[in-house]
Amino acid sequence: MMKSEHFYLVFQPIVRVSDQYTFVVEEFEVLLRSIKTQKFPADIFCELLANEQKYNQYIDWFTVELEKKIQGCPNIKFSINLDIDQFQFESTFHFLKNFSQYHQNLMIEITEHTPKNNPELLIELDDILKKIKNHHFDIAIDDYNEGINNFFLFKKHRKYYDRVKISFFGYKSILIILAVVLYVNIVKFLFSKKIEIVVERIDSLKKSKIIKKLSISRQQGYYFKANNN
Repeated sequence: MMKSEHFYLVFQPIVRVSDQYTFVVEEFEVLLRSIKTQKFPADIFCELLANEQKYNQYIDWFTVELEKKIQGCPNIKFSINLDIDQFQFESTFHFLKNFSQYHQNLMIEITEHTPKNNPELLIELDDILKKIKNHHFDIAIDDYNEGINNFFLFKKHRKYYDRVKISFFGYKSILIILAVVLYVNIVKFLFSKKIEIVVERIDSLKKSKIIKKLSISRQQGYYFKANNN
């Protein structure tokens, strides 16, 4: 954990599950948490996105903490979440430029949140994704089928995406997961474009086995955190 006056970072494992249902931690997702609530500080983060000076102070802190972690774990890959609203600030692009030297250690996850402070950023998403790719980062579409991250947006910008992340909320979500598996296989066959799938919210061995039987090895969730020594 890393702390500031208001925040700290946690690192949730992303694992590869074997045919024997054992797992190996291969990556970590970087998650922002409030010291006060131990949850994502949604209200405070909204305030940051509405105030460039405060946001710049936050991104400076995040830069220092993330770089320390990468330098301490040079063989580990980390995923970081970026809201589209963050691209209203030039400091976000400076952040990407600064971390381009670590592009092999970082994946950029574009979240499902609709840009509120600068709605036209959604229209500029293609240009934003292109700029991220120009710094050689892999890109994930986060929380597929939630918020703005629907099938139409995924299809429109698929050339930029290297990974799709989708949550296992219940058995009804299996159909959506199956549809994603089918689509990425079609894309691979027709366009020779490989897109990985990570299923999140795996909180039990039973759920992990179900997803593994769908030929999805990369998984994430409380089950792996609780069983990761």
